[in-house]
Amino acid sequence: MRADQYKAMYEHEDTHWWFLAKRDFITSLLPKPQQNLKILDVGAGTGGMSVFLGAWGKVLAVENSKYAIPYLKKRGVDYIKSSVEMCSFKPDSFDLICAFDVLYHKSIHNDEQLIHKFRSWLKPGGMLCVTDCAVPSLFSHHDQVMHARKRYKHSELVSIILKAKLNIQKATYIYFFTFPLFILVRLIDKYIPLNTVAKVPAPINTLLLFLCFLESKLLPYLNFPIGSSILVVAVKQ
Repeated sequence: MRADQYKAMYEHEDTHWWFLAKRDFITSLLPKPQQNLKILDVGAGTGGMSVFLGAWGKVLAVENSKYAIPYLKKRGVDYIKSSVEMCSFKPDSFDLICAFDVLYHKSIHNDEQLIHKFRSWLKPGGMLCVTDCAVPSLFSHHDQVMHARKRYKHSELVSIILKAKLNIQKATYIYFFTFPLFILVRLIDKYIPLNTVAKVPAPINTLLLFLCFLESKLLPYLNFPIGSSILVVAVKQ
């Protein structure tokens, strides 16, 4: 991403409904916070999710962008500056590996190979948590600004993770209740490029966050049929 996009993310990710909703979705599917897990957050960006994951244990972030590193330092996140594809960790090193909107990025050359690496780094019984953007037909200016190479089909992302011989516990679309708004925004974005991360008026922000909060409460019991992103939780046996 451009430098201004990292700045905007840092300024808004602790208040913007989309970022906060992702935390609710993840919380609803992870074990209760326990402070003792060894966690790898790949493609950590400006570190908001790394700080959030700290409730579950000790987090190591991997991030390669020179624009993101200053924000990781500001947040006090322990990090490695590297492309995740160039990283090398000992087998069975982590209890939890998180890849939030990473696989879609144009810097990832082989997503299947990367998932296999994640599996090798996980301890037996360790968990992989992946989110990524969905619905390929809605690729737009926003994706180009975010340096995306694609949006995933649900079946495609599931297939990649199954090929790594991980046991999928949950595979669902997310942002289901806000999906109509997503379609509208992406249709507009095709003709009038919009800011990718911007402050949302407080009443709208609160409403959208509430809808996603309700969705997060249903998430452990339902797989949603569509949404702007996909969430997969898998375990190494």
